[in-house]
Amino acid sequence: MKRSYKFGVLLVILGGLFWASSGVMAESLFKKGYSVDWVSFYRLFLTGLILALFSSTKNNMRIFRDKKEVLSLLLFACFGLLLTQFAYFKAIAYIDAGTATMIQYSAPIFIMLIICLKSKILPKKLDVLALVILLIAMFFLAFKGEFSLQKLNFWGLFWGILSAFGVVYYSLGARKIMLKYGVIFVMAYASLIGAIILFILLLGKIPSYNFTFLEYGTMFGIVFVGTILAFSLYLKGLEIIGALKASMIACIEPVAAAFMTFLFLGTTYSFVDIFAFCLIIFSVFLNSKSR
Repeated sequence: MKRSYKFGVLLVILGGLFWASSGVMAESLFKKGYSVDWVSFYRLFLTGLILALFSSTKNNMRIFRDKKEVLSLLLFACFGLLLTQFAYFKAIAYIDAGTATMIQYSAPIFIMLIICLKSKILPKKLDVLALVILLIAMFFLAFKGEFSLQKLNFWGLFWGILSAFGVVYYSLGARKIMLKYGVIFVMAYASLIGAIILFILLLGKIPSYNFTFLEYGTMFGIVFVGTILAFSLYLKGLEIIGALKASMIACIEPVAAAFMTFLFLGTTYSFVDIFAFCLIIFSVFLNSKSR
């Protein structure tokens, strides 16, 4: 194995680990009473501001002269970035970072279905099997092994699946403007737009929090380590080893999130939870092999 390939694999692994850590850090803030809405806002705003400082050029700013490109950016900001991050944090608040990350990790299966529908082709046998396995896993996670409506965590599952659909748009939308202006630039302004939309929806009522040094550090970790650094490392690794292998290696992300949630927050998982996690990872693996 060449050194460059090994380096690419390492970057993808680190990117996955850092992204998983953002969910765990966010959950630690939610447990202390911090609002999902405002943690999401600060993450989007600070990430967008920092990335914009490094990626804005005169050539890139031309995007705002083209109505179609502006619309593409707005749609990506709303249904890609904002939906992905906000719904993911809401899912964490209702369940936990490990389970929420596992559910969000199912996005490639939904991407496969959408591509099949758009292309008017039938999914392959492995894809159908992956979808069935995924549905079984979701069923187990919803009821936690106790098949009673009283045990159904509806909102946790709802926000988790919604975050997965956010990832679908995040992956398929705005491809043209990303190729034209660069991923970092599009991410920067989509983050800022997402933050502005969230600020308007929250009516600008910023709650007064007495952040401790540790909580400032946690917010710093969510923005710099769990978002900017995770995103940059993963993209660079993907560039070296390719999208297919990167997506398969990225299965470390939900596993790491579950382990870190157990290690740092004391969250315990039942046998049914672990079994469902394994089914989700296996379904995504089958889908990757099919592609």
